[in-house]
Amino acid sequence: MRKIAIFSALAALAGALSVPSPSLAARQPAPALDVFDIFYRKVNDYGVQLVDWQGYLANPYIELTVRAPKVPGIQYPLKVDLQAKGTSRLMFNMPSELTAAGATKSFTLTGPADREVVRLAIHSKQSGGQDELHQWIMKTTDASGATGTQTMPIRVQQDEKTPLKPTIPIDFDYRYDDITGYFKDPGVRKAAEAAVRNWFAFFDLQPFDTVPAGDEVNRLPGDDWQNEVEVSNAKPYNGMYVFFRGIQTPYSTGYPTINGKFHTQNGKPTPYHRSTSMILEYDEQLMKLFTSLKDEDWWKTDLGQVIDVEGLVMHEYGHAVAFHSDWQGMADYVASKGKDDQEVIDYQGYPVPLDTSYHVPGDDPYWDRISGQSGGWRHVFPTRRWELTKLSLLIAENAGWKLNRKLTPFLKPSIETSAVPAAKAGAAYEQRLRAKGGVPFYDWQVTGGSLPEGLTLDRFTGAITGKPAKAGSYEFTVQLRDYDKLSAPVTRDYQLTVG
Repeated sequence: MRKIAIFSALAALAGALSVPSPSLAARQPAPALDVFDIFYRKVNDYGVQLVDWQGYLANPYIELTVRAPKVPGIQYPLKVDLQAKGTSRLMFNMPSELTAAGATKSFTLTGPADREVVRLAIHSKQSGGQDELHQWIMKTTDASGATGTQTMPIRVQQDEKTPLKPTIPIDFDYRYDDITGYFKDPGVRKAAEAAVRNWFAFFDLQPFDTVPAGDEVNRLPGDDWQNEVEVSNAKPYNGMYVFFRGIQTPYSTGYPTINGKFHTQNGKPTPYHRSTSMILEYDEQLMKLFTSLKDEDWWKTDLGQVIDVEGLVMHEYGHAVAFHSDWQGMADYVASKGKDDQEVIDYQGYPVPLDTSYHVPGDDPYWDRISGQSGGWRHVFPTRRWELTKLSLLIAENAGWKLNRKLTPFLKPSIETSAVPAAKAGAAYEQRLRAKGGVPFYDWQVTGGSLPEGLTLDRFTGAITGKPAKAGSYEFTVQLRDYDKLSAPVTRDYQLTVG
């Protein structure tokens, strides 16, 4: 009996050991999260598309919503760690971090009704290039410690295939940089010149009548805006002439030359001042200048101890080229508080006044609606290099400049495919509809008539694919929406013949 009892106890123990404890059982992975776009499309499989517009300016962001699937058994809270991986130019809305490999962002979903709105964008390139492919990585950790990782592609449509350049010559004069000598540094010169050229690259201009050497008289300040010096152009020019000078105090700024002379074209007057000035100042004890123009370095500045020359000059030279009371059209804009500029109102959704220093206000309502950025100290994304925005360029037209409306930031969405080819019953068919303009993470839908049975329209790509079941003539209407909540849908009618 004693042996039987011992054997029974051992057998029971072996049986107990062979049945896994719930705590030792294989842990289930954290739930896969759903990601939806503003059109309520689930994008987990297709991914998302960003655009890098023509010109060096803040690109539009893509807004997405992350949430858990509506299934039982999820152990909340869910900690979510996002990474946009592939280039340092990728960025998430704040709070988030920038790194050399891409952007990171973390948040917590506390229950089934919780969701997180995520905005994703890409910083502009200095010059053109090819389309890009990066990766969205999403790691989820539930309350039990279980994890799960999901990925999807981030496509970037690069609109600028070749570098965009100004259509008028820009002449730079450093002869009077004799106080601080900041512009003796080749890196400072290169970054400052890039910032000035970026402004003029967006303007639709032709060269002006030639200004003779010595005919354009200007005045440049010394320290504390004292001891001004009279200067003039060193050589003839027929574009924009820019005087640069560094001073010790009190601040950086830019301004147009006020001497009663304006550019002419074929002898006819224009509203354009013939020259501008850029004054550079910074605290040499507390700050250092950052001059790299490498695309992957833009995030290394902080607008505090590390001053980005290109971004600073872009901002301050904006006063020289447009945002200044000595541009009469801009003075009129300020006086009206922006209420007379219908294009700006249509774009932003309401009038955009300027403050007493001729800045776009730094408050949330006046951040550029599509990019979420501004020329101020904070905006939707981590603030590093100041960039031009579509909003600032639209306002700048009030100074008299004419924007190049053929550039992609200013194109309205349109369907470019005029007709679709015929199909054959039972045979594979593929035709991709083409579009341009707006924010090109497009949504395609058939909103009238119908496609032949067997064919479908891909909402993401605009591709009509499949095998039509039977012959006939089919009429249908396609609707295109770009990724802009204020943009009106556009439509186009088609007829498809199946033989």
